[in-house]
Amino acid sequence: MYETVSEYEFDAESSILTDDVAYGIPMYVYLPLLAIVLAAVFTGTLPDDMVGASAFLLVVAGLTVYIGDHLPIWRTWFGGGLVLCLVLGLAINYYALIPAESYATVDQFLTDGSNMLDWFIAALIAGSILSMPRSYLVRALPVYAPSVLGGLIFAALATYLAGTVLGYGGLEALLTILIPVFGGGMGAGGIPMSEIYAAETGAGFDQMFSIIAPAIILGNMVGILFAAIAHRIGTKRPSLSGDGVVMPDDKWKPEEGIDSPDVPLTENTVVMGWVVAMCLLLLGYILATWIPIHPFAIMILLSIGIKVFDAFPVKLEEGAGHFYNFMVAGFVGPLLLAIGMSLIDIQVLVEMLNPVYFAIVILAVLGGAVGAALVGYLFGMFPIEAALCGGLCMVNMGGSGDVATLAAAERMELMAFAQMSSRIGGALMLLIGQAAISLWGSVLV
Repeated sequence: MYETVSEYEFDAESSILTDDVAYGIPMYVYLPLLAIVLAAVFTGTLPDDMVGASAFLLVVAGLTVYIGDHLPIWRTWFGGGLVLCLVLGLAINYYALIPAESYATVDQFLTDGSNMLDWFIAALIAGSILSMPRSYLVRALPVYAPSVLGGLIFAALATYLAGTVLGYGGLEALLTILIPVFGGGMGAGGIPMSEIYAAETGAGFDQMFSIIAPAIILGNMVGILFAAIAHRIGTKRPSLSGDGVVMPDDKWKPEEGIDSPDVPLTENTVVMGWVVAMCLLLLGYILATWIPIHPFAIMILLSIGIKVFDAFPVKLEEGAGHFYNFMVAGFVGPLLLAIGMSLIDIQVLVEMLNPVYFAIVILAVLGGAVGAALVGYLFGMFPIEAALCGGLCMVNMGGSGDVATLAAAERMELMAFAQMSSRIGGALMLLIGQAAISLWGSVLV
């Protein structure tokens, strides 16, 4: 006997205990595994290393994704289980739902020590670029930059007008909302931006950072929500979406077609891709000591160069793609849970949530998405992908924000384009911020 509920069909005679929760594990096995993890957390026996952190994140996130993907309204409009992982992480942090020792274990695994975040992003950059068809990459890049510029121009107009009309101040809105929101996150954007603002205005770093940080955090959250909405629009209007491809086939596919590499998925090809991704990131770290841009931006340029000039054998390129698929299948939910726990300060959001400020941030993010979609469409991109990469991935918190945004839109394969916006676009915003604060800094003091 079957019953249809919304878009899903369920077997009414089956038991939820036989459902696969995550990673192919059925519920009747999953619940005891969850009990083991929680017992370790609340008895203080969770190992303070990769074992403890990965066990907690994988098991808790797996169940959270399952729940979020089965909540009718949430799964449709708010990004489903992956975004619910982010929300749960925020709740764990804000309400201190787990002991401090376990929290510290996850926090260190994400950034310090193990640095799971960089590991994940490196896998996505290498895999998404090296495994895409060469003709697609060569044709897509020249039309991508205009969508980013279009999103920024639309966002600036929306921010200035909203700030003026709502009494916040047009120039103040540009300096304290637009530039921080589009600045590439907290570490690569908010912190150096605060230093620039402090030097130009004579105010303290703490004062400037307290003004800038709320916009970055709130813009990130609004961008994630809009990404989920964009995905839903693309589902309802397929003509607007490339389903993870930025350009229609006729814009990039050669008339003779493209050869599909036949590199089977094996243990060796996954590890091969792992080696390639990590070594490219290492080279990015090395070159960043001489080149003043982010290692991820260097890694993107290296990967593009390798692809354009056919520097690697096909099996290495496809191996990077297999490693990318492994990371997406296993680590998106756990990573979002960790990001919510460690990298977003909900207290700052609560303190700054007045209607005018909130409205200006929303309009800035919306302007970026709409502008990128319109300009991207004029240059041959799919509007949904243009809005996501050229607009919404400019407003999030760097690498962690790109992961959350693309997860909400179910388009993790766009990570290479997202990182171009976050890293290269973010570096450009530092230059714009320097010029803007030198011209209009007096309005902040």
